[in-house]
Amino acid sequence: MAQKNGGLLRRASYAMKGLATAWRSERAFRDQAIASVVLLALTAVVGPGALWWALVVLAICGSLALELLNAGLESVCDRLHPEMHPMIGAAKDLASAAVFTMNVGLKLVFVLMLATHLL
Repeated sequence: MAQKNGGLLRRASYAMKGLATAWRSERAFRDQAIASVVLLALTAVVGPGALWWALVVLAICGSLALELLNAGLESVCDRLHPEMHPMIGAAKDLASAAVFTMNVGLKLVFVLMLATHLL
């Protein structure tokens, strides 16, 4: 219970620990984070207005957050049910599909931002 009701700094330290774990152990998260930095740099070059910045940042954060949830779900599934099972496979596939869907949305936001500013 102490973790749940800890202070803001303690809860933030758990989040930082989770980010560090994801960075160390999840290649997909590292790839996503690096791609996000590139997208932010390209967005800065294009120089869109505040609304486009907000959409790009929100889409990037959503994509990274879903990648973290996907990694967490896979870790729990692997720990609780290490052998192959169709339902575990389906749960992992669904989480992966959520990440994919968000990434498609992120790319669409970026392409629309580019289209409105470069065409």
